[in-house]
Amino acid sequence: MIVDAIVKEDGTLIAKVPKSLSGKKVKIIVKAEESKNPSNWEAISAILNEADMLEIPRRNIDEILDDLRTFREAK
Repeated sequence: MIVDAIVKEDGTLIAKVPKSLSGKKVKIIVKAEESKNPSNWEAISAILNEADMLEIPRRNIDEILDDLRTFREAK
């Protein structure tokens, strides 16, 4: 059985367990949970991989800069 738990700053373990375990001796094996939030690099890599799958026409730096100038001038 896997039970999710939280360890408070003072080291107290908080876990909600089934009533069937009430009053029984249990063994707890602590394994630090990996962060559910991937690192920034992993997140960036995933986004870039998804973007690569899109069929977006490629543009060179000059085309991008021209569009930026046009956008700024339009304001």
